[in-house]
Amino acid sequence: MVDCDIRLEALSMLCNARVTSRQARLSGQGPRVASASPMSVLGFVSAAMGRSHPCRKVTTLCVCSGEGLVIDEDEFFDSRYDFDFSNLKDTGTFYRGGEVYRRPCGWLRFALKVWDKYPDGNAWLGERGYRTTTYSIPGEWPVSYHGTSKNGARAIIVTNYQPGSGQKFGRGVYSTPYLEHAVQYTRTFQSSVTGKNYRAVMQNRVNPAYRERHNDGVYWLLPVPDGLTQEQERDLVEKAIRPYAVLIKPL
Repeated sequence: MVDCDIRLEALSMLCNARVTSRQARLSGQGPRVASASPMSVLGFVSAAMGRSHPCRKVTTLCVCSGEGLVIDEDEFFDSRYDFDFSNLKDTGTFYRGGEVYRRPCGWLRFALKVWDKYPDGNAWLGERGYRTTTYSIPGEWPVSYHGTSKNGARAIIVTNYQPGSGQKFGRGVYSTPYLEHAVQYTRTFQSSVTGKNYRAVMQNRVNPAYRERHNDGVYWLLPVPDGLTQEQERDLVEKAIRPYAVLIKPL
């Protein structure tokens, strides 16, 4: 696997904000900011929605103003379930949420610590951790991919998870079960650790109760109606789509 610092660089690209860790700040390697609570893994969706300031007086989502986002890596990532898909090639058909799961072959996966984090339990994830089984678990959600980019607000992408009017199939959050399509709408970042260029994509579970299929299932839309407050939009998005891993691929 790549250096762990590249995880933070990938998050910075996905959130369009500098992401540092609490551990780095305590060791003197990161920016010194007083009284900053780390962003929880549940705050990742909100931060990636690209609001001008993600801190909305919610204790689990507190951001250092002017310094970007701070996370506690021990509470944000779950390294036990990281997996290197770099040299894998699927020869069979996998299913998650009763639908075909196209695994991220050729990519590195950094797992997020989402188990036991949502109030409605863990059924949406199926089973805990990496699974080699091809079958679905009752109650789990299907897998999608989302590559956020300020410069990629096209049909599959609503910039940084932010619902926006005038999208191809309506207002809401877009993702796709096809990783190759998500890649088209993300951008690269250069790592200060390795000097190499990488792409980063979110791997998600999508609640089929909220999903609309478009373009023969290539695009999945989670509609977000007009007139909601930011808090309502955030709650709706968290019920409809949940990132559970960050994928990274060197170019």
